[in-house]
Amino acid sequence: MIVDDDPLARYALRSLVEAVDGVDVVTEAAGSHDALQQAEDSRPELALVDVQMGDADGLQLTRALVERHPALKVLVVSVLPEDPYALEALRSGAWGYLRKEHVARHIQEAVMALSQGLTYLAPSVAPGLLRRLLWASDARPSPTLTPREREVLALLSQGLSNKEIASRLHSTVRTVKAHISHILQKLNVQDRTQAALLAVRLGMSQEGAAGRPD
Repeated sequence: MIVDDDPLARYALRSLVEAVDGVDVVTEAAGSHDALQQAEDSRPELALVDVQMGDADGLQLTRALVERHPALKVLVVSVLPEDPYALEALRSGAWGYLRKEHVARHIQEAVMALSQGLTYLAPSVAPGLLRRLLWASDARPSPTLTPREREVLALLSQGLSNKEIASRLHSTVRTVKAHISHILQKLNVQDRTQAALLAVRLGMSQEGAAGRPD
């Protein structure tokens, strides 16, 4: 479901979303009341919600949607600066946050991440948001990671993709994926965002990468 009060924006978002394999737009809405009704009638699995509409607050709508439909995954999209809306979006129950200027580049990976039950933050959003999430985090003991895993985690927490991490470490994408899998298991977290949050929490996000081959 696409929720935006601008019909041109809805058209653009629909075109981008429907280009993702296996994803269909089942309904659209121009405001909160319409969105709540369409969610009830169409039962979408994922909703793209504009954070600020003329007659509606996208974050309030997100809270209402998630309360009524707990299985619905909301991706908040916005033309506004990341802070503080990304953090507020997650607190409202959204599974992801993406600025509209980045939608064309990141919409496929965002939709696929949410469809797999993962949180999604665009690389430009993640670093600042993670630091703010620290303030509400409980202290946890430092995990036991290998030196290479600490390097991978530090780069991951800076918003780098697997390909970028592999290039930085003179490694392969396959090896980086293996390291990340081990990191998630050791940290007992479900996805990259949670791992990155913990890395910042433990002061591991700025550790230098030696760049030696695996």
